[in-house]
Order: sequence, then C-alpha cells, then structure tokens
Amino acid sequence: MRSGTRQGTRVPKNPGGPVAGSPSAPRRRRRVALGGVLVLGALGLLAFSLVGTVRDIQDDLSLGRSAMETGRDEFMAGDVVGAGGSFRDGRRLFARAEDRAGGLVFRAVGWLPIVGRTSDAVNAVAASAVTAADASIVLADAAGEIPGGLSGLAPTRGRIVLDRFSPLVHAARKADELMTAAVSRVEEAPTSLLLGPVGPARRDAEVELSHLRGTIHAASLVLQGLPRFLGGEEPQRYFFGAQNPAELRGTGGLIGAYSIVRIDDGRFHFSPFVPIHNLTRPPLMSVPPPNEDYAANYDQFRRGDRFWTSINVMPDFPSVAQAILSSYEVATGDTLDGVILADPFAEAALLEATGPVQLPGYDVQIDANNVVAFTTNEAYSLFTDSVRRKRLLGDVATAAFERFIDQPLADQEDLEQLLEAAGERHIQAYSEDPMMQEGLRATPVGGALRPRGADDDLLSVVVNSAAGSKVDFYQERNLSYAVRLDDDGSAAAEFELTLRNDAPTSGQPRYVIGPFRSEDAGSILQSLQAGESVALVNVYCGADCIPLSARMDGVPVEVTTDVDLGMRYIQDYYSIRSGEQKTLRLSWDEPSAWDGNGSGGTYRMTFTNQITIRPATLHLRIQPPDGMRIVSASPPLRIVGGAAVYDGEPGPRLDVVIEFGPPLPVRLWRNVTRFLSTPVVEI
Repeated sequence: MRSGTRQGTRVPKNPGGPVAGSPSAPRRRRRVALGGVLVLGALGLLAFSLVGTVRDIQDDLSLGRSAMETGRDEFMAGDVVGAGGSFRDGRRLFARAEDRAGGLVFRAVGWLPIVGRTSDAVNAVAASAVTAADASIVLADAAGEIPGGLSGLAPTRGRIVLDRFSPLVHAARKADELMTAAVSRVEEAPTSLLLGPVGPARRDAEVELSHLRGTIHAASLVLQGLPRFLGGEEPQRYFFGAQNPAELRGTGGLIGAYSIVRIDDGRFHFSPFVPIHNLTRPPLMSVPPPNEDYAANYDQFRRGDRFWTSINVMPDFPSVAQAILSSYEVATGDTLDGVILADPFAEAALLEATGPVQLPGYDVQIDANNVVAFTTNEAYSLFTDSVRRKRLLGDVATAAFERFIDQPLADQEDLEQLLEAAGERHIQAYSEDPMMQEGLRATPVGGALRPRGADDDLLSVVVNSAAGSKVDFYQERNLSYAVRLDDDGSAAAEFELTLRNDAPTSGQPRYVIGPFRSEDAGSILQSLQAGESVALVNVYCGADCIPLSARMDGVPVEVTTDVDLGMRYIQDYYSIRSGEQKTLRLSWDEPSAWDGNGSGGTYRMTFTNQITIRPATLHLRIQPPDGMRIVSASPPLRIVGGAAVYDGEPGPRLDVVIEFGPPLPVRLWRNVTRFLSTPVVEI
C-alpha cells in the first residue's frame, strides 16, 4: 500500500522545535517575551527596593552623624552624661543602617555583577560608623568617672591632680583600638562601580574616620605620657620661652625672655624670667643640629649675637625645640626635659578665665583685652630700661600662668580657655619622652610644619623679620590662592601674598620702629628707614610642587627654592617702607594633586597660618577638572560658579576637602569600561 507521501521522499526532521509558522512558535515567543518582562519587572522591583533602602540607610547615617556631632559638642561643654546619651543614639541609628545593609535587598544586589560591589561598600560604611560610635561611648563613660567631670582636670590651687586622668588614659587606649578597626573596615570597602551616592559617602566616611582616628590616637599617646610630663614620676624641667609676634619668627615670634619651669607632681614652679641675650652663646659648630635641613637652611642666621634670637627662624617647632635643648646644654651644661613656648594671645586666654592681674614691679594692671597690645607695643614707650623691657614678656607670662594655676576653684570654661589657646598654637610644647612627643606632634600644640596628611596639598606662608624692630605689630597680610585641577591628577596654582606696612615713622621709640642699620656692604639693612620692615618670606607649596614663575608688583624677580623636612618652599627677601605694600605673585605645578580617576576624585588641602598680631585674610578658589563638577565641599567652602571658594580669616589651620566627578551617565560608562578593561588574572 502506498503511504500518504510520495515514495522515495523523506519527511524532514525538526530537532530544534516547530517550524516557522507552526502554531507553537508564537507561543514560544510569547513565553520568551513574558520571561523577559518578568525578569525586567523583578529587576525593576529590586532597583526600586534598592533605591528606597539606600535612602533609608542614608537617612540613618545622616541622623546618626548629627547625633554624634551633638554628643561631641556636649562633651566639649562638659556635659558628659548628655554626650554619652547622644553617642548611644548615634550608635543605635548606625546599627539600624547596618541591619538594613545586611537585609534581603542588599544580599540580592550582592549577587549581581558590577553593582554587587555597592552592598559591600554600604555594609562597610555602616559597620565602621557603629565601631566609631563605640569608641566615643567609651570616652564619654570614662569622663563621667572623673570627679567633677571634665572640670576636674583643670588646675586648682596651684596643682593639676594627675590621678584624675587615669580613667581617660585607659579609655583613650581602648578607643584608639576601636577607631583603628573602624578605619580598616572602611578602607577595605570597594572604591569603584558604586551606585548613586554610595561612592561619595564611602570616601567621606574614610576621610572623617581617618581624621578621628588620628585625633584619638594622638590623645591616647598624650594622656599616657601626661603624668610623666607633669612630674608624676619625677620632677621635670622645661625651657619656657615667651614669644613676641611683633617681631616675627618661624614659630611665632622672637623669644625675648625665658624661664626654667619645674613641674613636680602637677605643681608648677617658674624661675625668674631673664632676657634671652643673657644666655651664653656657644660656638655654633659645637651644637649638633636637630636635622640636616635646619643646619643647611637656618644655621646662617645664628651667627654672633643673633644666636638665640634667630634660633626659631625655622617654622617646624619640634626642630626648633631640639635646637634650643642642645644649645642650652652646650651653653650651661644643664640638661632639660623639653620646651614650652607661649605668646601674648595665650596670656589673653588665661586672663579671660581668671580676670585682671596686677603686674608685680610695673604698677600696671593687665587683662584679656589689653595684654596683647601692652606686651607687644605699648610697654616699650612706658619703660625705657632695657632689662625690664626685655623681661616684660616673661613677667606677664608668669603672672598669667600662675594666676590661672592658683585659682581656688577652676571650672569647665577655664579648661576650655587653656585648650583653645593651645589648639591655636599660642602654646607649643615639646617633650624628650618619645611617646609623649609622638602624641604632641600630631596636635596643634606640637607645632609641626608637615600637616597630618603628608600627601595633602600644602600652603603655608612664614615671614621672619630681619629689621630688628617691632614693626610687625603694624603689618597686614592678605593671601590669594587659586588652584585649577587637571584631568591627569595634576594641578596648576597661582598664589599672591600682599604685605602692607602701616608702621609710623615717628612717635614711637627706636626699639619699636627702628631703624637698626647693618654695616655689611651690600646688605638690604644698610639703608633702612624708620618704620621700614624687612621680610624673609617662605611660601611652602607641598612635597612635590614645581615652581614656575615669580613677580613682585608685576615685575619678574629671582627667588630661591629649597626644602624643609620634605616640604618645598619658595623664598624671597625684601623691605617695605612705611605706608607701602608689596605683592609677591608665584605660580607652580602640582604633578599629583588629587586622588581618583576619570570617574571622579578627591582633592585635599591644608593651609597653616603663622601667628600674627593682625589676622591674615585668605581668598581660596579651587576649580575642578574640565568636564567635572563638584559634588561635595567641606565647610567653610562654598560652591560659587562651579568652583569651591573660601573668603575670610582662616585661623591657625584650615583643612578643606572637595569631591568631584563627571555627570552620572559619563561616570557609569567610565566605570563599566574600566571594569571590563581590567585583567582578571595578572600574568
């Protein structure tokens, strides 16, 4: 029988499914489309849930940060109970953010390629915040154990009670360990291929936690070394120098008088202040320098009768302190345990706490309002005796410090006054104890030239007066710094320093307005006029800056350049007549100015300010790379016209951070291409 097909013809097989046009093909396409819709819907739902969860986590972290800032303010105000409560509120919020980051939504995101790194970063930020809150709680609880709270740490009746620091010593050591763990956790988190605001939040967390870790680590070292520093183990003896910023020096001002202060179990004993000129001048070659840069750059100023008055020309106080100690030992045969320097602004802070003091032997009452002007200017017209005049700074310092220490009952505000003066570098301290000195060096009290972040961009202007007079009392200083970041990680900088001299030419004693002429042939000092200032200017521009050009009032000038402790500076030397001003304009390049890549980056800068009678003003402008915009700027920066801008009186130190990046689509595309072009295995 014949079949229904033509004999000899094979029926084609379709191993891949129904043929085109068969009834089952549309069904298969519908199933594929439906599957795609379901996948897209699931991804959309996941994305929607992710956005909501990220927003909730961001809110928790923001609220937790606010609670921590409240706790910090309460802690500094002496309310340790309130601070402990605020720190615990912050920890609770951080812990809730950590729980959200460990929830189902983020675990699901962690399974996805590329964007799965976001969950790791969010988890790290939240977990590190919890650990940082634990560190703060430890410190607040320990402060609560001190009799009288933080007020109990202030000196009373001539003594600092050392036993009261014990709870804080142990707590700071524990907090130091916790903060180290917190920073390690966030440093291990991914830095790229992060969604939305997670990248900037992760960078912010790393910067803030690293700064806090440095502060707590320094506090831990200082607290551990403080009992020995204050004579708890055996009496300690320190060179105590009184600085006068009316004649500028690298560390603040000329050291006009000194005392040897003995501290025994928290009690201070000052020897009578004597003029610095009374110290024997040892041969320079017999004094070992603190480091090669000090010897190469500053020994030239310490010859003859300028040995002691130029010992602090270098702006790095630890180097200066070592030079003072070694010089003092060679000159006297006496070994000391450290150096303390203070200026009239420190005395003003102490007198703010104690009230006015009758200055013994001078028939003058000094208070917080008149002490700076009196000691740096007015007294020179009142006292013609050179010995009394030179001892004046020291006698005022003795009166202010002894009055502060001898108070029958100190309070929190008194301690705050002392800490504020130290924090603004009006009091600087150096210890021969290595642990104590390591802690001091990381604080403003240590007066170190190098900023805490050695890789940060650095700007610092240091003027040393060469006129021999006190005309820096009348000097005004204005600074302008414009930084343009380039997309290769470098930066171009333009800097201007304007010094104005408003010193009178008459009506003041020669000791104040000069002139003090030098007979050295060719010296700028040979033709000085009354009221004229002479400035030796060092402009520090960081570790790897490349100086390009220099102009004085628009005219090209030759300048020198050298290095202090790894920090390059540009130096010029010029005089300014009374009633005139001069503007020094410099430019330089920074080959490695910011961290990041084509998807965004971070620029950090530290400005350190010299202590001057009249506050300096600073105009700062930071322009991001072309094609990028600033996404965050630390206070007190403002974003104006696409640039980060600051205008004001910056105080002794200003740290700023900006973050920038291209528009979101460009950033995502660059992230993906960078990820795909990175080798999986290095051969």
